[in-house]
Amino acid sequence: MLLSNCSTKSETHPEPGPARLLGGLVLAVFSAVLSAIWLVWLPQLAQDPQVQAEMQAREEQGIDAAAMFYSDLPAVDNAEDRLEQLKVKDPALFWSP
Repeated sequence: MLLSNCSTKSETHPEPGPARLLGGLVLAVFSAVLSAIWLVWLPQLAQDPQVQAEMQAREEQGIDAAAMFYSDLPAVDNAEDRLEQLKVKDPALFWSP
């Protein structure tokens, strides 16, 4: 009689179903693809001469690709100064309601 009131292990912890296994497989494949892109393809892309030329051009313009925010770049200060000069010259240039 006491055994009829006890729950079995299979009732409290059911075996993972096909949907859960499929979800785990999708997560594993996604992680592998993302890792391959990050660890293999992007470093190879950075060695491409055309990409290096673009990176050099950005550095010459004062743009730091590693900057957290573009507002932290010196080039932004120059652009803001230029916009302020334009606004002083012609106040209606950047009309706002």
